[in-house]
Amino acid sequence: MKNIQTAYQSTLIALHALDPFGSKVGGIETHVRQVLRYRPKDMRIILIGVDDSGKYPLGELTEVHENGSSYWFMPILHCNASAVNSVAKKLTQSVTLNFFKNVLKYLPRIRAISKEMPTSIDIQRYEFSWLCQLIGCPYVLTTHGDMRPDQPMDSLLAKYPYIHHFNERHAVKYAAHVYSVNKEQTERIKAKIKGAASKTEFMTVSVDDRLFKPTPYLNLDGPIQLAFVGRLDHFKRPGMMFNVIKRINEISPSGAHFHYVGAADPTVFPEFNAIKSISTCHGFQTSAQIAELWPYWHLGLVTSTFEGMPVYVLEALCAGRPVCSVHLPQMHLVLKELSSGTVLAENDDSAERVEELASSLMVYWQNMQLGKLLPAQVNVEVEPFKASNQINVLYSRHKKIQEAHYK
Repeated sequence: MKNIQTAYQSTLIALHALDPFGSKVGGIETHVRQVLRYRPKDMRIILIGVDDSGKYPLGELTEVHENGSSYWFMPILHCNASAVNSVAKKLTQSVTLNFFKNVLKYLPRIRAISKEMPTSIDIQRYEFSWLCQLIGCPYVLTTHGDMRPDQPMDSLLAKYPYIHHFNERHAVKYAAHVYSVNKEQTERIKAKIKGAASKTEFMTVSVDDRLFKPTPYLNLDGPIQLAFVGRLDHFKRPGMMFNVIKRINEISPSGAHFHYVGAADPTVFPEFNAIKSISTCHGFQTSAQIAELWPYWHLGLVTSTFEGMPVYVLEALCAGRPVCSVHLPQMHLVLKELSSGTVLAENDDSAERVEELASSLMVYWQNMQLGKLLPAQVNVEVEPFKASNQINVLYSRHKKIQEAHYK
């Protein structure tokens, strides 16, 4: 451990129930993986997470070399991959709860590591703020969007919303700094939680621009290749998404083809039956593998009832592929009419909205065919959100917090 200490000036602990080699995908997981991947040379980064494979010793540090960078992985829970990618029906099945309990089990080990040099913790879940206090380190909280109380959630939070709100207030109150990927949530937190205004700011998740780059549009004679990457939670309205794909296949002279990347099973939604024959399910793919797929696709779409800032959208745009979305205010930051995408005026799953979204996507397809839209034109709209620009903001914040706490 002596050599480790001399190689770094400080430590950032990423505390999240994630297997870096596992199949769980989503905005939070992508953000955590980017925190690991873009590590500054003088900062030791340790992921305290879970191991889906069962081959890594619990409570032990393993150095991981990946994509030209390196970090340390310390699993504290062996977790079945199917449990990670499914929704817990009761508390005893909750990966988050079991992860919380095992952090407590390995608390002496974690505290010893945190004392080796100035250390701060990066968390994405409110519940883990309690663990940060027990470890004894300042923490930065990134919160990924508000859930809508009037919409179904694939989460235990739907059954215990009061716990969610209690943990939110506690996490924000004791955080050294708070980032929110959603402007509306940022303003709510600043207005509603005492002491939050001076330390809370808006910052979206980042897109890995070392992987995602604009490439020429291929196969413009059709069919239109549409893609969605991520979980198929109910709040994302998969049924509406599939209805849009069906409608595009009907109105496009060259037809359509749908690509789904993720660990979920789209066949559980009855609307998928209508497009099953024109769909390809790629299963779980790493970010690098997804980046290799986007050159063969044309368009993305969003049908969610609410969102933070979907990494999927940023990745599509960075690859030069436009996205059309139902009304979500934050989408206006990156979706510019006739340039990178369209944001509808309304957000519902009516037949009218399905038709409107399908028509909007067709406009971009036709502009691609006519040469009126170029990949570089789409890519430029995500320039502020590229990891090469934005992730360093997070590292700089941690360094300032560490310097202030340990001076």
